[in-house]
Amino acid sequence: FGGMWLPSENHEFFRPSRTLPQQGYKDLRPVNADVGGRIGYFPLRFFGVEVEGAMMPSRTEADDVSALMWAARGHLVGQVGLWRVVPFVVAGVSAIGVESSRQALSYDNDFAVHVGGGAKMYINRYFAVRIDLRDTIAAKRGVDKGIKINGEVLFGLSFTLGRKKPKKVRPSDRD
Repeated sequence: FGGMWLPSENHEFFRPSRTLPQQGYKDLRPVNADVGGRIGYFPLRFFGVEVEGAMMPSRTEADDVSALMWAARGHLVGQVGLWRVVPFVVAGVSAIGVESSRQALSYDNDFAVHVGGGAKMYINRYFAVRIDLRDTIAAKRGVDKGIKINGEVLFGLSFTLGRKKPKKVRPSDRD
């Protein structure tokens, strides 16, 4: 998948240091690329589980220094799989972090929760185009000050493995 990651203001993705201004906090650019992959298992037509990994290359707003954000997620998926267009909702847990130089944000890993929804549009029985809108809920700067929401807009292609062919029903002959 690919898309956009929209970090919140006052994010908590940095390693604090009392020797730096604002303890090392820096704003990230408001719109960033988001790329990754996911694998899912759907034992039922209406329910499944997915795991995914993502990388969000970013830069600090003021001094334009590179900061690589990453996320590892697992979530439950509820969907209405009755038509060619399949709406769905997701809810799960995430680990989200940053890897960068001390000049940017240093490194940090945080726990988060994510929720969202979207739709899959099937091209045929095996291929679909997918659109997700997500909110990742994580601590904001000054962890005791609450939470912040980081948005995501994701687009992807899906390939279905192991789908059983529908059984052909023959009309009964009553003569």
